[in-house]
Amino acid sequence: MALLGHCARLWLRTPHLENLAEQLVTIGFDQTDPAVHGRMSDGQILLHVAHGELQPPALLYHAPSLQSVGDRLTSAGIAFEGSFADHLDLLGPGQLRVRVVPAAAADMEERSGEDNHDLGFLDAIVVPVNDVNEAATWAQRCGFFIIESSEVGMPMVDVTDGLVKMSFRKQELLAPYLHYTADIDEEWCEALKERCGASCVIHGDALVRDCVAQITLGDALTIMVTADEF
Repeated sequence: MALLGHCARLWLRTPHLENLAEQLVTIGFDQTDPAVHGRMSDGQILLHVAHGELQPPALLYHAPSLQSVGDRLTSAGIAFEGSFADHLDLLGPGQLRVRVVPAAAADMEERSGEDNHDLGFLDAIVVPVNDVNEAATWAQRCGFFIIESSEVGMPMVDVTDGLVKMSFRKQELLAPYLHYTADIDEEWCEALKERCGASCVIHGDALVRDCVAQITLGDALTIMVTADEF
């Protein structure tokens, strides 16, 4: 089990819930549990889309025992707020927020592992930070393992706890966003623009594979898609 829980979702909160859900469907996401409104997935990441005051994307973990999670966080020197009966909140690097809530059987959901048929392969949840090494240290204390790191060009450290993959990148401090890679060509770009309309902006030239697609779903989530290297 990952230190923070048995299941993890990217938590999106917006006052325009139905509009966001409709936009997600147009780019390869589907509802996963008809009995629980707002649970969606594209096969690679689980989402919890909730109505409420607009906030940056956060990680939502489901854990059988908040007391156990709290004890391990305390031992690791990680500060948190909340109640063992309700939720634990962690303030992570950059603008990352993490909430851990009690788990029920219905919360235990797994990804299918299939690529998003519109966006391609999910590289990571990107968290822009000032110091990637400090961010990686925090993540390791929360039970994550380093997958890859680089100081070439843009410094970055990729980590995972087996449930989610995050990429800490030295960038301007913005809300966490999703980064996908796809086999991008002109036809792919035109199809994406047709589905997403004004929410999609294409930068660069697909003919020379320096194309970057930016999809902005209201103020709730940004998705970046770059060309597959292979």
